[in-house]
Amino acid sequence: MRAYSSLRQLKEKGICVDEYLTNERDGVFNAQLDCKRWGKKRNVLAYFTLEDGSKVIASAWQNTGYLGIPEIEEGAMLTLTFEKAKNGVSYLRKVERKEGQ
Repeated sequence: MRAYSSLRQLKEKGICVDEYLTNERDGVFNAQLDCKRWGKKRNVLAYFTLEDGSKVIASAWQNTGYLGIPEIEEGAMLTLTFEKAKNGVSYLRKVERKEGQ
């Protein structure tokens, strides 16, 4: 499945994403892709559980090829790279599958 089409579709499937927050840290994190959906601004929103148990949401945009997120199956183990921009916001910059996954 590529990505859910809306937040409403997630809710209809019984998927609650209320616990997910924007990641405010930069760095490299191991994470599981929990689910994904299309945003309203030609972006994909991905919901991850980090290795420390934190639940984060991140956007990927069309100009980056959505970082490959639409093609990654839910449950996949990944390495995520977040970088802080000049405005202080930490953005998802790279998504890699963990070796053997």
